[in-house]
Amino acid sequence: MSSLLTRLCYSTLLLAGLSIFTTPSAVALSVTDMTGHTVEIKDDHPPIADLWFAHNEISVILGAANRIRVSAESPIDSPWLFKVAPVMKNAHTGVKPDTASAENLLALNIGLAFVPTAAKAEELRRMGVPTLCAEYTTLPQMLKSMDMTAQALDTPEASKVAQVYKEDMDATLKQLSSRLANISVKDRPRVLHIARLNPLQIDGTNTLIDAWIQTAGGQNAATVSGNHRPVSFEQIAAWNPDVIIIGASAGMPDAASPLQSLAAFKNRRVWINPRGVFAWDRYGAEELLQLQWVAQKLHPDLFADTDIRKVTQAFYRKFFHYPLTDQEADLILAGKPPAP
Repeated sequence: MSSLLTRLCYSTLLLAGLSIFTTPSAVALSVTDMTGHTVEIKDDHPPIADLWFAHNEISVILGAANRIRVSAESPIDSPWLFKVAPVMKNAHTGVKPDTASAENLLALNIGLAFVPTAAKAEELRRMGVPTLCAEYTTLPQMLKSMDMTAQALDTPEASKVAQVYKEDMDATLKQLSSRLANISVKDRPRVLHIARLNPLQIDGTNTLIDAWIQTAGGQNAATVSGNHRPVSFEQIAAWNPDVIIIGASAGMPDAASPLQSLAAFKNRRVWINPRGVFAWDRYGAEELLQLQWVAQKLHPDLFADTDIRKVTQAFYRKFFHYPLTDQEADLILAGKPPAP
């Protein structure tokens, strides 16, 4: 009797279109962000909100351009980004980290967000948006953030590209270290990096800018710490840098600027920094190109075999799958946008 009841119950379940066997639910992907907070990404390869300017090109390099639905970047501010990854034109662009709301992100079905600060990450997580803080301030941290991003994207392509990028960075760092090993401190130019001209701001120590200056064979002329530090002309004159590198968005000072009286200007050792998908001198993945560009500028004899145009073209082919023409590469090296 008991056996008959069991068979009857089983038949009833089948007739009702049900199964007595349950399918295990998908296991959430757990990722630890740059602050040590572990985040569960419940959806499978969800749409992305990339709310840190510098991080967008990392997402693109790792093959996630078509998943970015919300971006801090915009075609006006970063035209090369949208040229090499035109699919991003379909995203909601120009959404700044401080103005992004969890309500809007959830309405757009965002299942993964990248932000530059722990505070913003916590705010969005509280409202139900899986959010990773991707912030970094050093080269090792940048590589760690890229690995974290690859893990969150959860694709073979992302993992492979992150590894290839790391290998290229290691090779570049080893080459620079080897060739610059015998350059004494006195032969390392004192470099000042100007972030903005109006108001006058420079980048000091304890920054990624300081890291590439030193790694490429220079010394940071600034003695203050941090990014975008306000400074007077008198302070710059007291530092009296051998070389001045100016961010592409800042432009060159006009002829009437007191900066023109500095030795670096008189000796024509003032250069506009290249800018491509992101500003090379800031916190993006083109840091790999920045190191080689600066080393060749500061020590041309040691890096006479570095054709930075070809290096740039090779980088764009490998990581952006974009074939830069000579003219396009020259525009990037001059810190200029794409031709109309």
